[in-house]
Amino acid sequence: MNQPISNNIAVFGECMLELSMPPLLADQNSAPANFAFGGDSLNMSVYLARLGSAVEYVTALGDDKASDWMIQRWSAEGVGCKHVIRCQGQVPGMYMIELDQYGERSFHYWRANSPAAKILDNAAQADAVFKVLDSFDTVFLSGISLAILRPSARMALIDFLGEYRTRGGKVVFDCNHRPHLWPEPREAIDCYKKMYQITDIALPTFEDEQMLFGYQTAKQALDAILLDGVHEVVLKMGEKGCYYTDGGEHGFVPVESAKVVDTTSAGDSFNAGYMSKRLAGASVEESCKAAHRLASTVVQHRGAIIPIEAMPS
Repeated sequence: MNQPISNNIAVFGECMLELSMPPLLADQNSAPANFAFGGDSLNMSVYLARLGSAVEYVTALGDDKASDWMIQRWSAEGVGCKHVIRCQGQVPGMYMIELDQYGERSFHYWRANSPAAKILDNAAQADAVFKVLDSFDTVFLSGISLAILRPSARMALIDFLGEYRTRGGKVVFDCNHRPHLWPEPREAIDCYKKMYQITDIALPTFEDEQMLFGYQTAKQALDAILLDGVHEVVLKMGEKGCYYTDGGEHGFVPVESAKVVDTTSAGDSFNAGYMSKRLAGASVEESCKAAHRLASTVVQHRGAIIPIEAMPS
């Protein structure tokens, strides 16, 4: 069907400070730690902005210098930051990437009290956030955006998005499941099922759907998500490609071969490549091809955000 989408999108989520530690060898002075930031929703926002889409990032940060620096960096990338809430006396969440001597990564998180995790805890602030989101034609969020919220805040957001959709807003959702963020799988399953029932465009990964719902094939996953009421589904299959359906057309788009260096942000950049094209009026199939082109470029570089000069033309 390839229904047009208005180019007016808000991305709701969390970005944290990122500390990358060198391998823990005997000589602890061998290399300094690297200070950066990261988050699936922010990664997508940066790539959307680089591709020419007008995107506003809706999140919460502290009032510290690290938060100032993050906003400066996002703004320099073209990401709209006028709806970033600054919380007095607070600091952003943080995670540390630790490398062992073999290059394997492990992660440690300090996010329970991050401003983004508490963005909807206060009723007045939640109403203000919902008013902002309601002013956009399209809202994107991920499973991580939901998982970090307290249960009552999570349900308030889902309720709002259901009403937003009845007023004509478009909801775009990527499950992007992170098991450690949920007390138990059942809670995540119930939440994602509710989200799919109010989602217009779903951009899930088969591995996540299989882990949560036990689907054995891509067709099972696609059929189940469509049955929940989603109009347009793109199921990411990693290095194999993606399946897509929009209720009228369906197909498979393979990935061109690429030398994979780092899969960080592969899904986030895919989402950005896809939505950039769909927001510009391209077909679902054309958007999938553009999404693969960007994601295939991103995985050939280290880190979530590649140098801007490495962006595909």
